[in-house]
Amino acid sequence: MEPAHTTKPVLRIGAPGDALSVAALAIQVFLDTYATDGIRSDLAREAFNEYSSLRFEERLTDPTRLFILAEREGHLLGFAELSLVHTRPNDQTPEGKELIRLYVQPAFQREGIGSALLRSAELKCASPQAQTLWLTAWAGNQRALSFYRACGYHDVGSTSYVFEGNAYENRILVKQL
Repeated sequence: MEPAHTTKPVLRIGAPGDALSVAALAIQVFLDTYATDGIRSDLAREAFNEYSSLRFEERLTDPTRLFILAEREGHLLGFAELSLVHTRPNDQTPEGKELIRLYVQPAFQREGIGSALLRSAELKCASPQAQTLWLTAWAGNQRALSFYRACGYHDVGSTSYVFEGNAYENRILVKQL
């Protein structure tokens, strides 16, 4: 049986014109991750508000953010969104840059796309001023937590992702670059 994909994905920096495709992929991955019991109104509103093309266009023009896109033959497969501002998730962790999101379309997970995006993000973030990259991942997303642990990230505590009065525990993961 032939492989479904004969060309490797290409990584490139995102631009404002990518907002619509990034938004569609983000909504798909967000709902696939969080709507494990089906769609509720609060999840739908969060998806359409937080992940709208307008919101991504704003983020893609923000000089303090960087998007790395993974594409194959002009099709978006995944992206990493980085904050280039030095912050810390809590008082116990060193200051560093944040991996805000790393989303890969479900049909293309386990093809090395997430690993390639993460490696690229780490390279873009490593500098003498910031040797730490941190992220948060939903505590219920064991697939993501296992992925980040396998890539050398360490769990250093928890925080909450809150919308519409619902709090979702997120684990804080940190890696020294």
